Amino acid sequence: MAEEEEKKDQKKKKSLILPILIIVVVLIVGGALAFFFLKKGSSNSPKNTQTQSSSSESVLNDKNVHIKNIPSMIINLADQSGDRYLKISLALVMNGKEKTKSSESSGDTLEDAAIKNAIITVISTKTSDTLLTLSGKEELKKQLIKAINNALGEDAVKDIYFTDFIIQ
Repeated sequence: MAEEEEKKDQKKKKSLILPILIIVVVLIVGGALAFFFLKKGSSNSPKNTQTQSSSSESVLNDKNVHIKNIPSMIINLADQSGDRYLKISLALVMNGKEKTKSSESSGDTLEDAAIKNAIITVISTKTSDTLLTLSGKEELKKQLIKAINNALGEDAVKDIYFTDFIIQ
């Protein structure tokens, strides 16, 4: 009778070892997969961060540029449904020294109107699906720089920063 109890105890121990072993294996595999994917994502990040920070540093150290803030604008997008909008604010990195505004002039200048017109013209041709992607935003920056420079008739804009970008 004592032998039967020992066999039952051994069977219980064996039956407990298998589920514990399965759990340990699943945790190890899950941890390895998590490490692999997190490691892969972080290895790309320093390259992007380094590129972005080096271009930002060159702009920050450049004494021949100034920032021109463009206040929030709400622009209709070219979605087929026709009910998508983009609220956008921009900071333009402009070549040259900042022009002083006369105290008499209040409001927008002709330059401001030309810049806003170029922004609206470019953005109103875009769809929300395009602008939601990183590549879409980068392409938009390039097109805006080109359009604004064409509107001003010179190589005035060096870079653009989105300070507000909301699609509804």
